[in-house]
Amino acid sequence: MSGTSVRTVAVVGGGPAGAFCALELARLLPDTAIELYDREDRGPGAGIVLTDEFAERIRAVHPEVLRLPESAYASWDETVTMIDGERIPSGAFGMSGISRQVFHAHVRALAAQHVNVRLIRRNVARLPEQADLVVLADGAGSELRRERADRFGTSVSPGRTRYLWMSTPSVLEPCFLLKDLGPGPLVVHAYPHAADESTFIVEADPDSLSALGLLDLTAAEAEPRLAALFRSELGGAPLTARTAGWQPFRTVVNRRWSDGRTVLAGDAAHTVHFSTGSGTVLAIEDALCLARCIAGHDDPLQAAAEYESIRRPVAEQTQAEAAESTAWFEQVCRGERLQGHQTVFALRSRRAVNTFSRLRERDPEFVARTVARLAGHPTDAEPVDVPLTVGRVRLAHRLVELERRDGRCVLRGADGTRAVGLVVDRAPDRPLPGIDFLAVRARPEGGRVTRSAPAARIRSEAALPIVLLVDEELPRDEANTLIAAARTDLVAVP
Repeated sequence: MSGTSVRTVAVVGGGPAGAFCALELARLLPDTAIELYDREDRGPGAGIVLTDEFAERIRAVHPEVLRLPESAYASWDETVTMIDGERIPSGAFGMSGISRQVFHAHVRALAAQHVNVRLIRRNVARLPEQADLVVLADGAGSELRRERADRFGTSVSPGRTRYLWMSTPSVLEPCFLLKDLGPGPLVVHAYPHAADESTFIVEADPDSLSALGLLDLTAAEAEPRLAALFRSELGGAPLTARTAGWQPFRTVVNRRWSDGRTVLAGDAAHTVHFSTGSGTVLAIEDALCLARCIAGHDDPLQAAAEYESIRRPVAEQTQAEAAESTAWFEQVCRGERLQGHQTVFALRSRRAVNTFSRLRERDPEFVARTVARLAGHPTDAEPVDVPLTVGRVRLAHRLVELERRDGRCVLRGADGTRAVGLVVDRAPDRPLPGIDFLAVRARPEGGRVTRSAPAARIRSEAALPIVLLVDEELPRDEANTLIAAARTDLVAVP
């Protein structure tokens, strides 16, 4: 656009949102003065994750941003999950781990090369008054946003689990480690992000950490304890904490992304759980969109409104998916029964897009192994067609009809046999004579993990088969997904 009234933009925060916003603004508005504030106390980071698809989209606009030393990269097409000593590989297609420190410094330097960008190393205690527009891209804990929380409508919701973000001077294979030490599992998210370093995030339920004597340790005290617990997986390498100590992941939501000429971007506007690997992508996409909206409007308020109208739906959808991912890890960390390939299938299918049919198309060998474990032998059958015996009823299929009355239900076999079930909302604390299965209602709202959470919890605690009761007919693909993921054993047709 020519003749923009935005002559000066102050960008607070030198992470991906701030640096990319300054870089794109410099490209689109060479006559606009841009001040990029990067805090003085920026410490060493660990790694970030990008898909090859996203990397290509970025290169199409800024080809130089990913021209990094090979030593700052690692790439993979497979992830390994370790459960009770079993090593289970599955696909993770076209992924790269990148050194956070190297990447951020590189993008900041590229932005600062533009004559209209001034990089200022200073902590910002109050909004720059001289700017026509201020972009707050200073992270989830933004103090400037916190001071205006009522204006932005900010809410911060802590998750149940606690995590410690660490790195190790060792090249690990991309993996999830589910290590049950008695009180409950420690879950590790690990991936290489450089030629000589990997990210190592430990997540667990606080009760489990407390029972293991880990919860009240400082980060420095936890490092050697965790390195010892994971000595075999780390090959004896040490761990260095990148966060201050055990903390819950905090989901940040803002009802409004702008207040006058102040606009939020990246984690300052929204956060998504680290298990999704989406935070950096969202931040960069925010930055590029905001810069283009600023360049496309004479009025900065209109630019901010258009930016929010474009990006808010994307952020809300991603946060909804992240909530499902968070819920799945919280359930596992509370001690949900681990079942090898089916647990890994549940891990892979916690995102709505990863249904049974999609995973079978993309990763046929892994899915075939999962169904074989469900059936007890190799088979070409889909999960809903794997036979199951309930009481004296031999079922050829797992989509069933039930006769329901007074909290009980009956399942009839083709040969006239019958099985009796009880509708429950928690696992029974004693044996139930004459009861062959438990029926559990799906929750009415949420995604796959949330809706099936009661059934999955009770299935983990009870010895009887579980039937999921749904209010409307499930697509066959969704039923296959839930059964393969061990969220339920059968699905009742309404």
